[in-house]
Amino acid sequence: MEIRVSKMMSSWIAEQFIKATSDKRLEVVAEEYVQELMDRSLILGKTRKPNGRFKTCKIHDLLRQLCIREAQIQNVVHFPYSDHVSTYSDDINDRRRVMIPFLIEDYFCDHPSQMSGKITTRSLIFMGAGRSYLVPEINHWPDSISDFKLLKVLDAREIGYDFSHIIPQLVHLRYVDARIQDPSSLAKLCNLQTIIIYSRINIVQLPVEIWTMSEIKHVIIEQMDMPNPLSIEEQQPLFLNNLQTLALDSSPFLAEILKRTPNVDKLKIRAANTHNEWSDFVDCLINLQRLEKLSITATEDNSPRILSSAFCAPNLKHLRLAETSLPWEDMAVLANLPNLEVLKADHAFTGTDWDLNEDVVFQKLKYLRIKRADDLEMWEAASDSFPMLEQLVLQHLEELEDIPQSFGEIMTLKLVQVKYCSPTVDDSARNILEDQQSWGNYELQIIIVPSLQYM
Repeated sequence: MEIRVSKMMSSWIAEQFIKATSDKRLEVVAEEYVQELMDRSLILGKTRKPNGRFKTCKIHDLLRQLCIREAQIQNVVHFPYSDHVSTYSDDINDRRRVMIPFLIEDYFCDHPSQMSGKITTRSLIFMGAGRSYLVPEINHWPDSISDFKLLKVLDAREIGYDFSHIIPQLVHLRYVDARIQDPSSLAKLCNLQTIIIYSRINIVQLPVEIWTMSEIKHVIIEQMDMPNPLSIEEQQPLFLNNLQTLALDSSPFLAEILKRTPNVDKLKIRAANTHNEWSDFVDCLINLQRLEKLSITATEDNSPRILSSAFCAPNLKHLRLAETSLPWEDMAVLANLPNLEVLKADHAFTGTDWDLNEDVVFQKLKYLRIKRADDLEMWEAASDSFPMLEQLVLQHLEELEDIPQSFGEIMTLKLVQVKYCSPTVDDSARNILEDQQSWGNYELQIIIVPSLQYM
């Protein structure tokens, strides 16, 4: 089973496995731990991000069994229904970490009630391999979780159960990943550092008290709104200065939210421009001096949007734009981002011609993905436009005539992937391979998946 590296590190921090140092953030220390484990082959990197870092990791089965056995001997982790424990036992309540596999209904049926004050478990993690459990009598058994009064980590996304009425009783929580239909229940949890929650029925709003939770580092919400910070502040403005990750749907006061989260380094905005707030929040990005990763998905209404020439994000390394309907001319604005390394454009630009003149240079761009540019026909670029490019990914470009011939001169290229494009684009990818080999680059890999409409 694969696990996301970022999620694993957030859990470690919440469980206080990571020790603080005077000159490094906890996230940096956690990343060093992960790298050390990989260097020793104790965990294996699985999928990579475009910047080369690992997105997910896994562990060898034999090493996993060894770790499970030693963890249970050392009273660190309990795995109900593992090879070593086949049923509930009283010593489970003394385990710091409990990881629940698929047979969870049996575990909670066996778990004695009225254990409040006797359970010392700090972390409760449900493993579901990416799918929700189908558990009989699901309306009853999760109530037992309210007995885990010292719980710091609740990772229960796989269950799909509404934890709204249980959450207020877990006052020591630092990390929560679950479905919470009534997020007002979070207001009492002053120790929260990571909030990853979603709602299934209606769009609801986080409690306004979120703006007073100074320890919050990561907020990832789906079908939920961040509250307007102006609705709670009285005498002085409220800021979430420790917030590093923010993922949310757009709102009429998105710009105000961004002004109050100045140290965010990862930002994801969905349904952008729903409230005609595009220019306001884009202008606010200049205030996010630590922003390194930005993802914007706009509404699919084809309303005109532009990037001002003043658009600036000095430390931005990773940018994804989707459904933004920007003119190709705005690529020149993105080229001015001094540290941009990854650019993903998913149905993000509109127009038949994309002409990069010699003045437009993506100085540090290593990864470029253009996906679903439905009306793009002509693309002109010089080899100097992408001097550091390593990976070019083109998908669903049925109207594009060819890839600029100049790509055959970019000696940093390692991969050209063409999927579901026109036959002439497929041919130009093969020509790039020939050109690269003539220049001595035999490491370039070409992957071509023909479009079904031309087969």
